[in-house]
Amino acid sequence: MWVFPLLTRLPSHFEFQITSAFDMEAVTFKKLVKGHAYSVTGGEQINYRGQRVNLIRIRNPWGEVEWTGAWSDSSGEWNAVEPAVGQQLRVKMEDGEFWMSFQDFLREFNRLEICNLTPDALKARKFRKWNTTLYDGTWRRGSTAGGCRNFPATFWINPQFKIRLEEVDHEDEDGRREPGCSFLLALMQKNRRKERRFGKDMETIGYAI
Repeated sequence: MWVFPLLTRLPSHFEFQITSAFDMEAVTFKKLVKGHAYSVTGGEQINYRGQRVNLIRIRNPWGEVEWTGAWSDSSGEWNAVEPAVGQQLRVKMEDGEFWMSFQDFLREFNRLEICNLTPDALKARKFRKWNTTLYDGTWRRGSTAGGCRNFPATFWINPQFKIRLEEVDHEDEDGRREPGCSFLLALMQKNRRKERRFGKDMETIGYAI
């Protein structure tokens, strides 16, 4: 099953720096994967033993290996936090998602990319919203699974969508942007990680415009 959203908003993501091919996907002592892309999903400032501590919530898209250091799911730091606060922060945690201190975050990671995928420029004075459209479907063997471009005879039977953009973007405040229509495309595998307990893995997918 796959989901095809035309417009989406991506969080910041970051990864370990690797020094050789041998380091790729190597797991550290505290269960962080080198060369692996993580996502920032939240942040919180809490009271810990009379001091304010900055926490950052991180998600491993693979959902299998999680940080085991301070503020991890079973770490002792949570015992010194007000129970209601600890329960609130951890109640909605997904598989592969964990908390760590901001100091540990700065020490463990050395590359951060911030994705600004909003319809507003960073200097815009007006607030504008995306219009989002989702297409949900499947590739079916013998019907709609035509393979990649390596199979030109059947590539055309893959699902196809014709997009018509009729609303021109608003001009920048300085008026330098050329008229046009902006849009974002994303292709995702729906609920695929949940099927790993049945022996299934992520599929190799892609799309062409």
